[in-house]
Amino acid sequence: MCRRDKVEANSFRLFFKTDHHIFYNFECMNEKGYSHQMDAILVTPFFIVIFEVKLLSGVLFYKSAQHEFYRIPNDKRENFRNPLDQVYRHQLFLEQCFRKWQITIPVHFSVVIANQQAVLDESLENFPTFHISGVPNFIEYLYLNTAKTNANMNMIIAKLKQLYQALPPRRTISLDRLRKGVLCRWCDYKHVMFYHYGSFTCNVCKAKSRDVVFETLYHYRTLLGEKISNRQFREFFGMTNIKVCSNILSRLGLEQRGAKKGTYYIIPENILSWSKKKTE
Repeated sequence: MCRRDKVEANSFRLFFKTDHHIFYNFECMNEKGYSHQMDAILVTPFFIVIFEVKLLSGVLFYKSAQHEFYRIPNDKRENFRNPLDQVYRHQLFLEQCFRKWQITIPVHFSVVIANQQAVLDESLENFPTFHISGVPNFIEYLYLNTAKTNANMNMIIAKLKQLYQALPPRRTISLDRLRKGVLCRWCDYKHVMFYHYGSFTCNVCKAKSRDVVFETLYHYRTLLGEKISNRQFREFFGMTNIKVCSNILSRLGLEQRGAKKGTYYIIPENILSWSKKKTE
């Protein structure tokens, strides 16, 4: 079942008191080159709502202080990416867009659990997370507690259509099937380059470069995904020094998430264009 099917499976769009428009599977890029994928965006004259739909099973828990979202499907704890943080990131982005467009309208969000068999722990009570059957009540609550704005719905819809940008499909490959290291493009990627004093050097053709790091990150993103930790960086780049790799990642200016051992970085879609910018 695709994400759109999950949202539309119930009578999701039958409970509206006003004109409305729904964008499904909304994709776009922000100005820094990071992607946004929103399962649904509801537009009304009163408010905007971003819905993050999850088809999860088991008992779901949330530790807000640690931003830790986890489940216990079969008496075994399983941590995964926090959907509340995901959709909050989208909210901040859309709010920024509306300010730029000089449109004043509140932007809300919720995490919708499409699997009715999932159990939501009490730790989620104070957060906008509920089963899909609760969507009508959530929308009704917003109508009752939000004043109608002067925002032009047609303008909002047009702006969002302009913002929309389909993202390329992602394919993932097992890391053990890939050749490790920064490959020298001057040798047609036949030899591995080694990091030394801020640059990567090829022992065969003697080429020396600082910007090959962006090309290699692009390859990682294409093959394995946009998230990369220090350990994953070391494995893919064929390096061993944790501190050196940490310094490289910090110096690149990638978006950083998590903390301590859970820290990881987001490789933007346009990472190749960073080469000139970062090395000028």
